[in-house]
This record gives sequence, structure tokens and C-alpha cells, in this order.
Amino acid sequence: MEIEQCGEVLQQARRQGRYDEAEPLLDKAIERACRLLGEENWSTLDVMSTLARLYTAQSRYVEAEELYLKTLEAQRQMLGEEHLHTLRSMNGLAQLYTQQARYEKAEPLFTKALEIGRSVLGAAHPQILTSMHSLAILYKEQGRYDEAEPLLIEATKGRLLKLGDTHPHTSESLNNMIEFYEAWGKPEQAKEWRAKLPQTGAEVE
Repeated sequence: MEIEQCGEVLQQARRQGRYDEAEPLLDKAIERACRLLGEENWSTLDVMSTLARLYTAQSRYVEAEELYLKTLEAQRQMLGEEHLHTLRSMNGLAQLYTQQARYEKAEPLFTKALEIGRSVLGAAHPQILTSMHSLAILYKEQGRYDEAEPLLIEATKGRLLKLGDTHPHTSESLNNMIEFYEAWGKPEQAKEWRAKLPQTGAEVE
């Protein structure tokens, strides 16, 4: 497997729930990248970050955190905090902490990634929309609805405009908008966002 295909392998594993098949492929990709490029090459670090996302999806939180921290430290030193890959790892580590309800660790990472990303990449960049969406979900999980709402709306509208209404990330945002307003006790707003779902699609479970 080519190093550039690692992200695609992870996405396919998520869709099919076949993580056990993806892991050895990513392990081999890391081994190959380390041998050909060195452990601190940006491509090697990107594969390591992908493997950390796989561990997170498998709820292997200790392994995921260890790998994220190692990768993020190297990316900060080699690429700087403003690089897209560094921001992606920062967001991934924050998502890991969110899944563990370690909100005090997740929030500063999300906030920093979003602040840097807005400045360097612009608010419409897909990675920044992901950071925006993730921070909004963190606020929602804590019942901080007033803080979550503007971020979730901006992220969802940005994904609709940038990715279209059938993209998986857009579907995720639309369904989260519906769930958000239902959790907040605002059924009318939830109904308005439900109407924006593609007519041929159903809500994502």
C-alpha cells in the first residue's frame, strides 16, 4: 500500500467497520515510511496520525493518546503549529479527549487549532470546519448550548457550501444540528434543519 493511501484505508475501514483489516496495513505503511523516509519525515508522521485515529475509533484510548502525543510533538518541531498536518493531529487528539469526557484537555486544543486555522487557512477550509464542528460538539456535551450554537451553524453552513449536501461530513453536521436543537428543547429549529436533509437521504445514525 502506498503511503498516500492511508487516509483512504481508514475511511473505508470506518464505513465497513473492518478496523482489524486496516491496522496491519497501516503498521506496514509506517514501517515502510520509517525505512524509506525516516521516523521524523512528515509523511511518516501523517501515517502515524492516521493510525492514532484508527485506535481512537477502536476505543484504544491509551495507545491512541501515546501515538498522538508523539506525532504532535514531532510535527510541531518539524512543521510548526500552523501546518495543516499539525492542526489535524491537534484536532484528532482533542477528539480523543472529548470521547473520554476529558473536556478540560480537549477544549484548549480545539480552541488553539481553530484560532490558528482561521488565521492561516481561512474559516472555509474543510479542516477548520471540522475543528469548528468538533468544538461545538464539545460545548453541546457540556450543556453550553449558547456557545455551541454559532459554531455549529457556521460549520454546517460552511460544509453545505464547500462540500455539498450529500457529503458525509455535511450529513454529520446536519444531523448534529437536529440533535442539538432537540437536546436544547427547541423542536421548531430542529424541524427547520431536518428540512435541509437531502430528500433521498435519511438521518445518519
